[in-house]
Amino acid sequence: MVNENAENLGKELSRLLMSKAEALENSLKEIVVEVKSDNFNEIINKNKLVFLFFTAEWCGPCISFLQTFREVASQHIVPNVFYGKVDVDSSYAIADKYKVKHIPSILIIVNGEVVDSIVGQTNKEKLENRISSYIKSL
Repeated sequence: MVNENAENLGKELSRLLMSKAEALENSLKEIVVEVKSDNFNEIINKNKLVFLFFTAEWCGPCISFLQTFREVASQHIVPNVFYGKVDVDSSYAIADKYKVKHIPSILIIVNGEVVDSIVGQTNKEKLENRISSYIKSL
């Protein structure tokens, strides 16, 4: 009876841990949130520091660099810091507003003002340094 209860408890614990791991994995996928015209102003106004990643579905370098951006962002989850992704085809108005001509690009926005940008791909270490330097300055 004791072994059966321990086994059932172990199975339940395993199920709960798997459920939590799945939830964590899903939340990490959403660290970089899709930014569109309908949520753009709210994002800019609510957050002190915004990193906007400009991309397109057809852009190979964008797809690979987005993974690097997600990895770095996942290590810098801080209140009032937002990581967003703007598809230049579906949200052309945002790309046009900031005169984004090349993708991938990341705009760094502090208190609603663009203060810096990263155009093209960069390695993870350089991206990490840029993002962490802005977070430290908050």
